[in-house]
Amino acid sequence: MSARGHAGGVGAWRAPGRQAPFPSVAQVTRLVRMEMRVMGRVEIFADGTSWSVQGRTQRALLSLLTLRLRVWTPAPFLVRALWPSDESDRALTRLHVQIHRLRRQLGGDIVNSSPNGYRLNVGEDGIDAWQFERAATEALDGRGAGAGDTTTLERLAEAASLWSGVPFPDVELPDVDLWKDALTDLYVRAQEVRSEILLDLGDSRTALSVLTPLAAEHPTNEKLQALKMSALQQAGKREELPRAFADAQGALAALGMEPGVELHAAHTHLLAAQDREDTIRQSLAIGDLAGPPADTNRCVPSPEDVTLRRELAYVLTAKGRHEDALSLLGHLEAVHLAHGQEDARAVALRDMVAVVGLTGDLRRALRLLGEAMRLDERTTGTDALLQTVRALILTHMGRLRRAEECLDIAGPPRTAKDHDSRRDQLWWRARSQIDRRAGRHSVAVPEAHEASLIAASADPDAAHGPATLDVACCLRDAGDEECFSWYRTVIRFAYDAGRFPLAACAHASAAKAHLLWGDPQTAAVHARTALDLAQRCGCWLFAARAAARLADAEEQLGNPGPARWYRYEALASYRRVDFPLADDVRARLEGRADAAAAGFPG
Repeated sequence: MSARGHAGGVGAWRAPGRQAPFPSVAQVTRLVRMEMRVMGRVEIFADGTSWSVQGRTQRALLSLLTLRLRVWTPAPFLVRALWPSDESDRALTRLHVQIHRLRRQLGGDIVNSSPNGYRLNVGEDGIDAWQFERAATEALDGRGAGAGDTTTLERLAEAASLWSGVPFPDVELPDVDLWKDALTDLYVRAQEVRSEILLDLGDSRTALSVLTPLAAEHPTNEKLQALKMSALQQAGKREELPRAFADAQGALAALGMEPGVELHAAHTHLLAAQDREDTIRQSLAIGDLAGPPADTNRCVPSPEDVTLRRELAYVLTAKGRHEDALSLLGHLEAVHLAHGQEDARAVALRDMVAVVGLTGDLRRALRLLGEAMRLDERTTGTDALLQTVRALILTHMGRLRRAEECLDIAGPPRTAKDHDSRRDQLWWRARSQIDRRAGRHSVAVPEAHEASLIAASADPDAAHGPATLDVACCLRDAGDEECFSWYRTVIRFAYDAGRFPLAACAHASAAKAHLLWGDPQTAAVHARTALDLAQRCGCWLFAARAAARLADAEEQLGNPGPARWYRYEALASYRRVDFPLADDVRARLEGRADAAAAGFPG
């Protein structure tokens, strides 16, 4: 249910039919300056003192008047609500007695009366439940109205701070119970969205602090349990995932329910990456990746062994363990070289290109790719695929004309009869990136969508990977704010799948989007997360871009000192690898850093 739906659900139980406006000055002498806390407990504050409302009936009566704050509540309505089985004439007298007692506890001018019934002479700002509802609803509605993620996050945190528990906890009346449920649903929804934003920004620690108690309070809420599992994964606490799923499963079983599709999918997906690495290692008896292969006595490695070693290298690369992956692929290439398997060696080199490219060492990637292409000329290999990979690398180096030449050599995507999904996906990715960087956004966006569709059809479990990130970047550069939805999808997938280099790249790209939309505060959060992830994974190209965008964000926020520091940090990251930094980019970073230093010494 949407945030607006929750708010409507709350209001629906307050005023059946047409709602009258809040009383004007002409209707009442004044609104009493007092505060009522009805969430978690009932307490009144006025003139520097506080007191509680005694008596179950008085609290029930107060709950009904609070629920219907905007309208006059007829006496017959209150009688039926408080004493549904009393149809005698004395019931109205009982109500008058209870109104009198409530007035004595609240103050003589708190409960107003008129021929239309009764109404509290208190403003919405004086009642914590109304304050919470308004704050939470505005925060949830604001996220879809162009507010930045950090702004929405602050508003949601402020709304959550107003929540002290369900209102009138000891009152059990049908209308009040519906109000309690609606406010509780609104609170849970606000905390869910707050947690999602925290996870999108990479702040798993704060997300866990929100989700852990909330998931315990609502053990059968499967979305909360799935979000908690995502937060555990993102925080590196994978060992706690089985217990988290078992607890959720047990809570549902106590009610005779089974976990739904969403919770099962989250459990399976989150455990897949770590389980797969352990399974492959056990199958191959691989302990030390720097040691020799376990099959050194064999004349030729089995195809199954080669396939598993390559898959393990992919898993390690996705986790950001590039040195381990390169070590494994290096040993695999050595085995192929020893046995004269040139085509298999070319494939191993191509895999090494993918790993090296993620670190930002693009010149080295081109050298390895050149060696693979020379081997490919002597075999029946995959020249078109290698040319397409070369086009992607050249595009990241800014050499668009040469990248287009490589795509021309590779030829267009193949027909459905002779379909190579990996090569076709890479071809459309390269084509969209070339056109995006050249400013041809009208064609870049559909090209990126085509690559994403091919990726999804080839591997539904990896549908939200790099090809989807390309769609987000194309939409961003085309000025389409739909890009933010695509970024969120990629970031969540990257964390859930344990693909930290992808998460680093997505955060850095999202930072640029928020800068373009004039939200440097959110951009700074994304850039910091990207910088941290990229440095931990050794993805120095992503680290450099993240640092540069963090510098831009700090500059826009009026912080020249940190801006200067992060520009130098970007230059240092570019120097970590053999990346051909363009002269204008280098000059811009160095020039801006020097300018910041002139205005901010030290």
